[in-house]
Amino acid sequence: MELASVDPSTGEEIGRYAVQGREEVACAVARAREAAVSWGGRPVEERCALLDRWRCALGRDADALSAMVHREIGKPLQEALGADLLPSLHALRWVVRHAPSLLRRRGIAGTRAWQEPLPLGVVGVIGTWNYPLFLNVTPIAWALAAGNAVVWKPSELATATALLLQGHCERVGLPVFVVTGDGTTGRALCQSGCDKIAFTGSVRTGRAILAELAHSGTPAVMELSGNDAMIVCEDAAVAEAARAAVWARCGNAGQSCVAPQRIYVHRAVYAAFLEHCRGVMQGLRAGVDYGPLRTAAGRDLVHRMVWDAVPRGARLLCGGYPLTDRPGYFYAPTLLADCHNALLLYTRDFFGPVVAVCPVEREEEAVRLANASAMALGASVWTRSRARGRRIAGQLYAGLVSINEVLLDAAHPALPFGGARASGYGKQRGAAGLDEFVLWKTVAPHPTGGARRHLFPYDRATLSILRGMVRMQVAEGWRARGAAIRELIAGVRNYRRDRARGCEHSE
Repeated sequence: MELASVDPSTGEEIGRYAVQGREEVACAVARAREAAVSWGGRPVEERCALLDRWRCALGRDADALSAMVHREIGKPLQEALGADLLPSLHALRWVVRHAPSLLRRRGIAGTRAWQEPLPLGVVGVIGTWNYPLFLNVTPIAWALAAGNAVVWKPSELATATALLLQGHCERVGLPVFVVTGDGTTGRALCQSGCDKIAFTGSVRTGRAILAELAHSGTPAVMELSGNDAMIVCEDAAVAEAARAAVWARCGNAGQSCVAPQRIYVHRAVYAAFLEHCRGVMQGLRAGVDYGPLRTAAGRDLVHRMVWDAVPRGARLLCGGYPLTDRPGYFYAPTLLADCHNALLLYTRDFFGPVVAVCPVEREEEAVRLANASAMALGASVWTRSRARGRRIAGQLYAGLVSINEVLLDAAHPALPFGGARASGYGKQRGAAGLDEFVLWKTVAPHPTGGARRHLFPYDRATLSILRGMVRMQVAEGWRARGAAIRELIAGVRNYRRDRARGCEHSE
């Protein structure tokens, strides 16, 4: 059985790839299990040196990689380089520099104990397609730096790009094993006995994966869909906010999980914001500034959601139709005003070049509407006031809140990224992302000898000591503390006396 990868700009076939089944997946996991022993035993500095070689190899092959992303996903070359490959290189540089210090033994305050990282073994990465370099390179790199081998099942919509990446992994000597295929391959990977699964993708697929993992108890880190809110205050730099909103929703054809989907704009600047958005959107060029949707089904879904909104009160200001004068799955940049939280555009996660705007009267209203979502991945606040920005950000329920920016913070390798509610759990990237791929084993040393009063036999003296210790924990005032100390001292004396008598009797 094979799957085909198709150029979404032209409809032309790029290549055909095997749909690997349970046996092939089991073989890949077995090879990874064997490789994990030697890989995890290497010092973290050695592992990072190979990751740095991978980074350099990807940089040298930038033209071929970006050309393949452009062809297979449809995004402009500027985005393939600037929003996919370049963040991947930045991320690899960060993990190479910081993993050695982050994966050192950690002392535990107030104790003699410490924690030391233990690799999990084999991590299964089920990848996504919308950023086929960055969103796959980062979980793979973080898992490798932590000492694990990786079995990677790339998205069936980005297989050609994945095989280019895999070629670089093999040449560098990284323990990454690719299995190609569709959902059946991903299901087989979930059932294969991996020690952890890292998944990036939709809520629907994420829940299906969790259902599979529940049978074995395999843990997972999941970055699922977003339904991000953008709040534009009356004192915001309106033109700047509008340009950012259009870029976030139309860049990569709106196929970004943290692109603002629900835009709440204060009534005082509402008209100006819409006018700025329309001006930017009307100047966008198909195939130059924005690309196609990845699939025909994705384009058709966007069209249905737009025309579900219009009869329900939304005003169409521009766009609202597929481009039929050219091949591919292009959709015209679309601006909708007077949206509200009951629309599918505001309740479902979706990909597409659609800017949907809702007017609000007050800051409190914007925060309430922004938090009224089943998803909690990211959000942004736009204001010239630092204090207001921090105040609103503190009230928003989201895994990442940007102030006067969109998208960029989600790609910063130092910032842990992940949501709550239906948007998943766990963190990718940053120090917290490394913690996802190790067991922090606690080691607690104790000297030999000592009284060890907690051991058998139990007696009244031991009980008196424990009561004194409890009273000391809660005693307030010098009289109460004095009484607790006297009880504790009396208990210790009785304990020593009883133990001494016990020794005499034994003789």
